[in-house]
Amino acid sequence: MIWPRWDLLDTGFDRVDRVAFGRGRAQQDKQMVERVRLRLTDYAGQWTLSLDAFVRMAAALRTSLGEPTEFRPGTDAEIHWAGADTTLLLRHSGSAVYLELVTNNRLALDGELRQMDEDEEGLL
Repeated sequence: MIWPRWDLLDTGFDRVDRVAFGRGRAQQDKQMVERVRLRLTDYAGQWTLSLDAFVRMAAALRTSLGEPTEFRPGTDAEIHWAGADTTLLLRHSGSAVYLELVTNNRLALDGELRQMDEDEEGLL
């Protein structure tokens, strides 16, 4: 069960008049949403409850979407369902479970950054 604390998504498409629309058109074509993240749980330190929610959500998504394309176990576990342009991620991080829709380009950049961080830590 999800108890939302807020329900606002600011898309950044606030246009007052046609002049503002015309000026922002070129910028709008270059901008797009790369990630939408929903926090599904917040159990404030109750790791077993959030892990249970993660397992149940993973089972529900597996039933609806089929087998995941990638699974990353660990403290910050992730399950991915990749599509042509976007990937759905279910992430367990501490006391919270997140559901994210991410563009594949953004996901690739995140992976490169994570690899660079790991390489840098290895040098220290």
